[in-house]
Amino acid sequence: MSRRSFPDRSSTRRSPAARPTDDELLDAARAVFAERGYAMATMGLIAERADSTKPTLYAHFGDKAALFRATVTREVAALQKWVLTAYETTSSRPLQERVRLAVMAMFSYAGAHPDSFRMLFDSAVDEMSNERRALADTITTEVVTRVREYLLAHGRTPGAGADLLGAMMVGLVGRAAMHVSHSPGVDPIAAGELATGFVMAALRGLDPALLDHVERPHRTD
Repeated sequence: MSRRSFPDRSSTRRSPAARPTDDELLDAARAVFAERGYAMATMGLIAERADSTKPTLYAHFGDKAALFRATVTREVAALQKWVLTAYETTSSRPLQERVRLAVMAMFSYAGAHPDSFRMLFDSAVDEMSNERRALADTITTEVVTRVREYLLAHGRTPGAGADLLGAMMVGLVGRAAMHVSHSPGVDPIAAGELATGFVMAALRGLDPALLDHVERPHRTD
């Protein structure tokens, strides 16, 4: 009995006119990194997702680490544009609405771009991307600005405690939005409203004595 032969998919090539663009390759990389994480993603899986080949990936981006960094750089830029646009639209709104929209920016992005958001919060990104750290600083600065505005509006002079509160809120929102991106059954908009309510309740219920204690100079003697 003769053995049937099957085409070797790994050896196929697109025609030159149909070769994937860099963005198409990065889209495939984003999907695989989001699904598998950096450690378990392979160039073979990414090439298959892109309907391309490993040599093409290497020719365009170099090794897996370089491809990962290129993908993160693109996705960070997209998220940064999204949140900064959201922040700019709040400038003339009442304070509570500015807080709400600042929080909602992360959740709306997680809902609209789950693969991007999931990938950006892979632990490997912390080790390999200065861009994401810069993005976190941008978001923290925006949140701290909102906290300072809130404290000023309520008769307090913001100090170091405002920075701490901002960092705490960014951590809360980031982790909650990450949870949403991994939970298809959770409505990101409803989750964002819940997070907004949590943040506002925390600000309204803030114990001034605790804030004063944080901002009091620490004695070491």
